[in-house]
Amino acid sequence: MAKRDAGVSLLAGLRRDRMHSDDLAETLRKLKNRLDGEGISFALIGALALRHFGYKRYTEDIDLLTTPQGLDRIHDRLVGRGLVPRAHGLRKRLRDTEYRVDIDIVTSGERAGSEGSPVVYPDPGSKNFHTVDGIRIPDLPALIGFKLASGIWGHRERDLGDVQELIRINGLKADFAKKLPMPLRAKFRSLLKQARRQREIE
Repeated sequence: MAKRDAGVSLLAGLRRDRMHSDDLAETLRKLKNRLDGEGISFALIGALALRHFGYKRYTEDIDLLTTPQGLDRIHDRLVGRGLVPRAHGLRKRLRDTEYRVDIDIVTSGERAGSEGSPVVYPDPGSKNFHTVDGIRIPDLPALIGFKLASGIWGHRERDLGDVQELIRINGLKADFAKKLPMPLRAKFRSLLKQARRQREIE
């Protein structure tokens, strides 16, 4: 299974990689310190979490998972002090005022993709996450589950493409589907077949 470069932290990797700006790395560093300082539980999801599993995809924002209580505390303690909503009433769409980096937040208990999705985001302190460089990251089955649900029920083709890249880079096989919720397994197997065909073409 592919992982990030040995001995290279997530923040250092962001600074080193040309596809990511220093602003993104500095925003993440600052945000982590502030959330930790306020005792706000959070996990990194989205494109930045993909990096831990070997897939470096360009992104301009930071996707965070927290609890509903964590979101309330972010607004009580951080919004207006370096973070602002990107528009009036957007509690989960924030922006860092120093580096102008967007921060998108989802909360535990929300359904990934849409209200019809069977996949619910868990608490960032749950066993579905582990700590890397002081930041909570979903394990591979959880991350793929989020991506599949977002792709299927949220109609986000990019997320399904992310799953194909994770399959390819990590050499995943059909038995990996057993680690996923039942409603996601058929789509995973379909993407696995597509990834195999693509390898044959290459």
